[in-house]
Amino acid sequence: MSSMGFNLSADDHNVGEVLEGSKQIRVPDYQREYSWGKDQWSELWDDVYALTQDRNNHFLGSVVVIEGQGDDIKHLELVDGQQRITTICILLCAIRDRFEEDGEDYDDDVASLIDEILWITSQRTRKEYQKVRLNEYNNPYFRHILEGEADEIEDSQVKDAYEYYREKIDEKTLERLDNVWIELIESISMVQIECSSEVSAFRLFESLNDKGLDLGSVDLVKNRIFMEANQDEDIDEDRVKEIWEDILSVIRPELTQQYRFFCHYFMSIQEPEATDNVSKRKLYDYVNELLEGRLQAHDMSLEELLEDMYGKSKVYVNIKNGEVKKFRKYTNDLNEKIESTQLKNKRIRTLLLRIITEYDDADDVLEALYILEVLNIRNKIAGRNSNTSRDRFWCRACTMLTKQDNQNEYLRRLAEQRSPSDTVLRERMVNREFKNNDFTKYVLDRIEEEYYMRSSRGKGVNDRSKVDIEHIAPQSAFTADKYSEWKRYLNCTEEEFEEYKKRIGNLTLLEDRVNQSASDNPFEQKCRIYSHKTEFKMAEAVADNYNEWGIEQIVERSEELADIVNEIWCMENV
Repeated sequence: MSSMGFNLSADDHNVGEVLEGSKQIRVPDYQREYSWGKDQWSELWDDVYALTQDRNNHFLGSVVVIEGQGDDIKHLELVDGQQRITTICILLCAIRDRFEEDGEDYDDDVASLIDEILWITSQRTRKEYQKVRLNEYNNPYFRHILEGEADEIEDSQVKDAYEYYREKIDEKTLERLDNVWIELIESISMVQIECSSEVSAFRLFESLNDKGLDLGSVDLVKNRIFMEANQDEDIDEDRVKEIWEDILSVIRPELTQQYRFFCHYFMSIQEPEATDNVSKRKLYDYVNELLEGRLQAHDMSLEELLEDMYGKSKVYVNIKNGEVKKFRKYTNDLNEKIESTQLKNKRIRTLLLRIITEYDDADDVLEALYILEVLNIRNKIAGRNSNTSRDRFWCRACTMLTKQDNQNEYLRRLAEQRSPSDTVLRERMVNREFKNNDFTKYVLDRIEEEYYMRSSRGKGVNDRSKVDIEHIAPQSAFTADKYSEWKRYLNCTEEEFEEYKKRIGNLTLLEDRVNQSASDNPFEQKCRIYSHKTEFKMAEAVADNYNEWGIEQIVERSEELADIVNEIWCMENV
């Protein structure tokens, strides 16, 4: 059959039918290692054992194979499903070994029957082969299991699986185990999907919803790269694997969504240049396109691409953490701006990666970062995420940046074209809600530093975890008994207050310890705290400028802060 644009055929089989026949099932060397653990082993055992009691059948998902080429024995490459197939074979080996040890007087030679499933014989040479062969790393351990020599293995996930099942099996009678293995091969069904090529198989992965540890986009990319290295004799396969692991060692501890680095990397580099955005969904296809000819067209080897990727991975992590050290004289200023340009905008790292790696002058880098901060902050306040934060936008910016004689002038024009006007920004600033998050803290912090600290010493936010956003009129003013006096201050309905309580005019910064003491108090008591217990000048200004607090005052202060924001994040000031 054909499905979803893939060239494939699919048929239902029980486990016995999947394992029978003269074709060997091979896990390619570029595939990941065997990685199932106790949770998956336990689930498989429970499913199989339930079949011996009151269930008729069980569906275990799908396996994806492609026809192998040129070898001494016909084989299928197991592109997806190795975790399930391997575990089934290990379970069968554990049952076989129990019968080898205790089943001498049992009516059926169960051990031999299971071996007939686990081994095949070449019709031409009469040589015996494993029915299932794992990759080069796991197969030596797996073969010991197949040959009944589990004790020869010192340390392996394959051995751990075997020992887990031996504990389960040693608790059961031979009669019960006879039922278990029969149900395993006859009553557990799988869909075997045969694809015409590796590309078709890999494209199918994201459409499958199998049990077990599904492959993500990064796994697919790794498999495709390792497959290329395995099949091209001009590529140093060991070096490719080494660099790949080096890359993961850099990004794995830092990124929960590792695919972002690879997408941003490919969109940021000058050669081969991405002509469109590389999203998570497109990542595998893009890598496949590179390996199918684009790298060669740019006279670049796979090893060279990965070496560059490894170097950029360290820069990317430093950008993410605000720890870039390229220009030591400007380290603090530079990293402050790197952090602010990323607030609520991870996609901008595509352009940041290009700027940090290619700009040579620290002043030019700082100017670029100031421009991008203006663009980012104004658009975030105005709610223009859909127009400015898509991957395609930043990919296009990287492409155009390379073609400019004056790169920062291009960035300036880009920011001016894409930023909202002062009128639009002011209107959105006054009327939008501001959440209790780092973005709001940063906006308030810059207002504190650029406006309230101009003529007197105040307090900047060095560690946002130690500073709170204070709601001058408490958010729970109408719902908590302890805030009952606030209903009188506000002189409005609960519905009206809901609309205004998260406006910028109702917010200020306070040290966390001060915020705890201020939050329960009426406005007059809060003002005494704002005047005497905090170093934040914006809070002190609330106490100095207002004798009462309600919706009118929230609107008035929102308008005042909106004018300040327009002045701070103005392109003319860059």
